[in-house]
Amino acid sequence: MADAALGYVVQRVGDLLINEAVFLYSVKDRVEWLKRELRAMECFLKDADVKSKGDESVKNWVRDVRELAYQAEDLVEFFVLNAEGRRRRRKGFIRTILCCRLPSPNGIIVLHQFGDEIEAIRTKIDEINGRRSTYGIQDLGGEPERQIDKTVRERRRVVLHAPDPDLLGMDEEKHKILEHLLDGSRKKRSVISIVGMGGLGKTTLAKRVFNEAKSRFSHSVWIDVSQQYSAEDLLLEILLQVKKTGEGELEKMTRPKREEMLYQTLLADNYLIVMDDVWDTDVWKILSPHLPDTENGSRVLITTRSVEVARSADTSTPPLKLGFLTEEESWELLSRKAFPNQEDIGVVCSEPLRDVGKQIARKCGGLPLALVVLGGLLSTKGPSLRAWRRVAETLVWETSKDGRVCLDILALSYEDLPRHLKCCFLYFSSLPEDFKINVDKLIGLWIAEGFVEQRVGETLEETAEDYLEELVQRCMVILVRDADEWGLLEVKVRCRIHDVLHDFTVTEAREVGFLVSHGIRDDGGASQLDSSVRRLSLQGEKAWCWDSLSTPRLRTLLTFGARLKFGKNRAFPIHDLKLLRVVDLERTRIAELSEQVGDLIHLRYLGMSRTKITRLPSSVGKLRHLQCLDAEDTVITTMPTGFWQIEALRQVIVPDKVEPEMVEGGLLRNLQVLKKVRAGRWIDSCLGSLTSLRELKIRGIKDCHHPALSSWLPKFPRLKKLGLRGESIPDCLSTPSSFPSLEVLWLSGKVRRPPQQSSSGSDQWPPNLTGLRLLKTSLGQDSIAALEKLPELKHLLLGPWSYEGNEMICSRGGFPKLESLVLNGLHELERWVIEAGAMPRLRKLEIISCTKLAMLPKGLQQMAALKELVLLYMSAEICSRAEKEGEDWPKIQHIPSITIE
Repeated sequence: MADAALGYVVQRVGDLLINEAVFLYSVKDRVEWLKRELRAMECFLKDADVKSKGDESVKNWVRDVRELAYQAEDLVEFFVLNAEGRRRRRKGFIRTILCCRLPSPNGIIVLHQFGDEIEAIRTKIDEINGRRSTYGIQDLGGEPERQIDKTVRERRRVVLHAPDPDLLGMDEEKHKILEHLLDGSRKKRSVISIVGMGGLGKTTLAKRVFNEAKSRFSHSVWIDVSQQYSAEDLLLEILLQVKKTGEGELEKMTRPKREEMLYQTLLADNYLIVMDDVWDTDVWKILSPHLPDTENGSRVLITTRSVEVARSADTSTPPLKLGFLTEEESWELLSRKAFPNQEDIGVVCSEPLRDVGKQIARKCGGLPLALVVLGGLLSTKGPSLRAWRRVAETLVWETSKDGRVCLDILALSYEDLPRHLKCCFLYFSSLPEDFKINVDKLIGLWIAEGFVEQRVGETLEETAEDYLEELVQRCMVILVRDADEWGLLEVKVRCRIHDVLHDFTVTEAREVGFLVSHGIRDDGGASQLDSSVRRLSLQGEKAWCWDSLSTPRLRTLLTFGARLKFGKNRAFPIHDLKLLRVVDLERTRIAELSEQVGDLIHLRYLGMSRTKITRLPSSVGKLRHLQCLDAEDTVITTMPTGFWQIEALRQVIVPDKVEPEMVEGGLLRNLQVLKKVRAGRWIDSCLGSLTSLRELKIRGIKDCHHPALSSWLPKFPRLKKLGLRGESIPDCLSTPSSFPSLEVLWLSGKVRRPPQQSSSGSDQWPPNLTGLRLLKTSLGQDSIAALEKLPELKHLLLGPWSYEGNEMICSRGGFPKLESLVLNGLHELERWVIEAGAMPRLRKLEIISCTKLAMLPKGLQQMAALKELVLLYMSAEICSRAEKEGEDWPKIQHIPSITIE
């Protein structure tokens, strides 16, 4: 990792030379010399990293190089900070340039100090270089540039969007647990536990069981516990899933109130609660008294690494201990991951390659996580016998079943990552265990941190997506697709990493000085941090007092549910944090930002979603490097005028009452994402200049905005996601040839001229849509007939008042790739026909509040891919027909998961 850390600093110093040329004018030669020396040292680090594994002296040398690089970065950024302060104290840009070239007395002093600091670094470099030769550290010439062709990128995108296949060797265990959970003779509440070391597949097995059993219980709940938990959060999470109460109302409740509400809610009905990844016996002691036992067959399923935890929850039910995979199962799992989406592995896997693969699989000791991660690594090598043998030779350690085997494989897969991906992967150490982060947010953070390299012909966002796709292909990151409040998948795609991988990233990040994280159970707290911390993640409900904290080198501050104490005025402190590049205060109780926030000249990312902040200071307009502002779910109503003149902006998410006050002239040419903004005069005057937009969501659209929207929207070549909400929707969507890149579309409002089925094909929906969400559109059957011909559509939601017909027909061959369908609030729909061959890939179907629908379609019976059916708030008649022995039961009995509420 040291080579990645130093490479990042070299890149940062290079960026400063380009971007801050005015400030660095008179010391440019010295900074360039510094950059050359750092790059030269970078060439030796890969060899040093290898040798440091067993040599403490070499490890100290690596640590010294890294610290020197950080000092160099600090030196240049502090100089730029000082120069920017002097520039702001003067008036006139020309005079500023002259002052930098012909320094004032104060400026001369600063330059002299800067020169002295570089000389001190030069002395340290000479000393470090001398020690390098002593340890026999060789120049390996740096890391070769990796050329990734389009075929590999396309394969990664297939992997990214494909559902993960089931893991192997768990059918018998699954049946045992299901038999226990669904045993009607067991009336008393009982607890069954799945026990095993990290990486054996406990969570995977529990999810299979949960999905198949949840329809049999009135309440079904899944909570991630992990090592970092609080009783209040556990109670809140369960209540959110069993009680139809808003999160805001529940958050205001005291712990006793939550406990009482939980008990009363569960008292009358049976329930299934899964507690995943429980580490200590206190969890059951906390929750058990509030999970009533009324002898109605309620069940609790626990996954844990500890037999003690399992026994403390229920001594009468022996825990299910997971074993390791057989050699045959190990090879099958490894080969699946090494050749993703390859139906016949024998076509690409020769006999010699198979022999080497089986040798590698045996060394994984039957541990599923190790096999999955190592298979992901092999997938990047292709069917190269030489590359596979090199991996096999690297695995020189003896097979072990105590967890060491998994850690060694994780280290191998991590070391195989290219430098830029190491930084991106280690960033997951900033997240709490089992935390799922929004992909768009993660990409914005990576870009703001400077991890993403600019590639010809691609935006930074597209390059970052490729980074994530490679990590997914390598099985080091897991994608999680969650439904939004209407149930439309793909609206928010999130990702996470396995808890064993998370432990690895936390340890590695702290070891190399990349990031420090503090959770709920850490002793001491942030006040113990020293001044060298560069990235800090504060997690959980523990209170962190900032007044006593001094971290002048801090570049990144991330909070995840932490309570920060900023003093009496609850304002974010600025005076000691001048080098900040990334600040994310989501969900903290901060009330305001100081006017001094404008002094954070290096700031790239400012997140304050779900905070108490009511306004932004005008000095925000001075943040000329700001790329991302996330103010979602705050009560901010206006933005400083200067904010809309920041040319570096790439992503802006604001509350839906904010109307942009942009200026004409096209200052925001880099803007990629603009979400939740209110329609206004800016649409006529400025929308046309936002030519780089990839995602746009506008609310409050009126008829007067239609001409400008119809004129400009079809001219955005990169637009992939579009959301329009208002009284009515402009007609521009009826010319789909103008939207070749559009993949996801949200519409809420009357569509005056909706796309229709047409023999000429001129009135079709945008052809490359994968996700579509419609509300209040008042469409008819002709529009549905046009919709079902979309070749790439995977996710469709028809929300309230989106369809006005009393009959809907899905014809043979229609919706060829549809995977999820939600019909919500179609109050006039009485009859739904699904012809044979329609929706052949549908996996999930939700029907909500369609109260006039008389029966389920007969065509459901032939849909073999359908795995989940949800019926909510439907008529008593249709619910009765869908129950066992009901008239519609033969149509749906093949579906593994059925929920009726």
